[in-house]
Amino acid sequence: MAASTRPRGKWTIAWVLGLTLAPGLARAAPPEADRVDPSDSEAPEPDVDAPVDVDAPVDVDAPVDVDAPVDVDAPVDVDAPVDVDAADAPADSESPVDADPAVDPAPAVDPAPPVDPDPADAASGEAETAPAEPEPPAPVLDEQHDVEADVEADEHGDDVPHPPNPKIPPAGNTQIWFRSTTFLDYFGNNYDNPTNNDQFYALVNYINFGSDTRLKKNWEISTMVRVDTHNVFNAKDQPLCDTDNSYPDQIRETIPDPGNPGGRIDNPEYDPDVADNPDLAITETERAQCNFGSDYRIERFQLRFGNKYFKVTGGDFNVNFGQGIGLAIRKIADIGVDATIKGGRVDIDTKYLDITAIGGVANRQQSDFATRQLFRDPGYPHALCENTPGLRSNKYGNPYWTMCSDIISGGRFDAKLPGKVTLGGHYVFVWFGDKVDSIQHDGLHLVGGDISRKRIGKHWDLFAGVTGLLRNPQHKTYYPEYVENGIAAYLSNSLTFGNTFVLIEGKYYDNYTVAKDTAATTVQYIQAPTLERADQIIPAASNTAGGRILVEHTLDKSRVTLLGNYLGYAYALINDEDMFDPKVGEMAHHAYLGLRWRDIERGSEVQAYAGYRWEGFQRAPDEDTKPYTRKLPHGEFYINQQVGKTRGVAHSLSLRWEWRYERVQKGGAPPKQFHRGNLILGYGMSPWLTFAFIGGYSSEFPSLGGELHEQPCVGQCLRKPHLWPGGELRLNFLESSFLRVFVGRQVGGLLCVNGSCRQLPDFEGVRMDLILSF
Repeated sequence: MAASTRPRGKWTIAWVLGLTLAPGLARAAPPEADRVDPSDSEAPEPDVDAPVDVDAPVDVDAPVDVDAPVDVDAPVDVDAPVDVDAADAPADSESPVDADPAVDPAPAVDPAPPVDPDPADAASGEAETAPAEPEPPAPVLDEQHDVEADVEADEHGDDVPHPPNPKIPPAGNTQIWFRSTTFLDYFGNNYDNPTNNDQFYALVNYINFGSDTRLKKNWEISTMVRVDTHNVFNAKDQPLCDTDNSYPDQIRETIPDPGNPGGRIDNPEYDPDVADNPDLAITETERAQCNFGSDYRIERFQLRFGNKYFKVTGGDFNVNFGQGIGLAIRKIADIGVDATIKGGRVDIDTKYLDITAIGGVANRQQSDFATRQLFRDPGYPHALCENTPGLRSNKYGNPYWTMCSDIISGGRFDAKLPGKVTLGGHYVFVWFGDKVDSIQHDGLHLVGGDISRKRIGKHWDLFAGVTGLLRNPQHKTYYPEYVENGIAAYLSNSLTFGNTFVLIEGKYYDNYTVAKDTAATTVQYIQAPTLERADQIIPAASNTAGGRILVEHTLDKSRVTLLGNYLGYAYALINDEDMFDPKVGEMAHHAYLGLRWRDIERGSEVQAYAGYRWEGFQRAPDEDTKPYTRKLPHGEFYINQQVGKTRGVAHSLSLRWEWRYERVQKGGAPPKQFHRGNLILGYGMSPWLTFAFIGGYSSEFPSLGGELHEQPCVGQCLRKPHLWPGGELRLNFLESSFLRVFVGRQVGGLLCVNGSCRQLPDFEGVRMDLILSF
């Protein structure tokens, strides 16, 4: 990416945005429980400065986003409440690492529909973002690994307990824990042009174990190891990869006779079935892009020692600086990215100052849930390994300890100033394993800060942060074309007045790209707040400016919550272009309304949402051409009702419907228009069983039978089904152990999670997940 040559006022704009309100800045809305009704004179003022245990175990069964487009590859818990418009700010820098990977993300089969953001979460970014789909609580790295952690109650509020998990007896002050996550998948058809990636089985297992020991004077030492095994088994005559290029040998009846120059003999490798059916061979493209294989590795390791005020970590850990603007390396399970830093970390927490220092290399889980192919470590091979062949003998990365990867170092401080003001700052350095060209290496510096203030006048919370980017300053003299700079600024205001909540956010991101390879399977290292609903496709995340306002009000008598949201921002698809220039700049507008109501005593819940999105150029259309436009009306509806409760078992029925109509116009080409969504019928017998029938539909491509409406087909077009039926059954054995089976089709497509997007393949086959915790 070439450096921008146009003059920019980025630093002036960003600092004005971030610091003019400095005396009152603070983090976003407090949790719902912290809101105080002004009419209640006896209600105490919440202690917003009370210490928070940032190392408490993460509840990975927390409500999650289900408004995302259908995730094509794994079933999901049909009994979980959800949050569709959840904040896109990633976890706080102190959030513990999830020791075990989330169960592979799944299609949105939850009975629960999209839910608008909890105002407390919508802008805070202080809590660990929930995994892509609910699973039993997994052991965490930062605190005692209590696999009997509380599980989210039944979505109707029925406190129906699961049988507790068996617990390994402690040995003195040491508690040992164990968790096994097993996936058995059959990939029948993914409806794309390659055929080598169909009809195969995959058996993947994550074995996670560790111990926690409490020492004297509140000191603790914790260990964690995760071993991953990944195996694929072909179920067809066509090979998966054919790395030996055996096809030419299989179609020749004779070969040269080595003992008789000019003579020929019968070819022992000749296969008449392959010769008569060329489809049994794979193409050069399929062979070059194929990453199927078996893999065995120590994926995660951690050793941690410390107490409340001081902690030292060696091995794998997650990190987040400045609400994801400064640095964010964590799991994004929906799109198959599970990343950590493998190295060292030091945390010092005092009454007035918190300090974090990190250093290591980027580590990414190799097994891809969507395709069951294998990922390479980021930036592989690194300069560190260029002259060390032994470190790169495995093309996917060292199986014992990640080494040939991007190098990351940095730190952050948070100073607690008088007047409940928090001032933070961070610095990050990334040295990429990939090169700018064949000779010069790529590196960058991130420097930024933020300031916050809570409960201004008991109603107003503010937060503002700014981070600057400088890429390749070492090339300024001889390779100035490799030098770039960028900036990101984010501002959040949340106001609470009784039953009314208002959230106002603003962003200004100019040429703010850290990872040059923007593929979703590459660790991006930042997750700047997008202001979008979590499920939205983000047209441009690194060159954009705009704002969002959300208003919601809860009626006193009915307790119905009404809400409205509007988002608007300018953007440019190419970072060197001016997003505010009408000739090249584009705009996005998205507005929606909704309501939600829940009666816990009766086990009733209703939610409904409707909205409209428009994207396109800022200029008026030319007379002879039609510029890009994207129009997207959408709606979601959900109803859930408990129908009975006998002998400690709660029975419930649910209906969920989601729909969107999309019309895309690109230049003079005919517009593409299609419908897409799900109709889901669910039954729950809490806490033991849930079942859902999923009636997915998508008319984006020409039909392969059973069309919803006609789609034009020109030449050798790709055809896909319009109907995507499936079913899922989940059996809960114990509090943190279950078996889940999905059978059917799941539509793929572009899936976005808080601005990180990935083109997921379609799926037709069977998936089985087995989770056991002790």
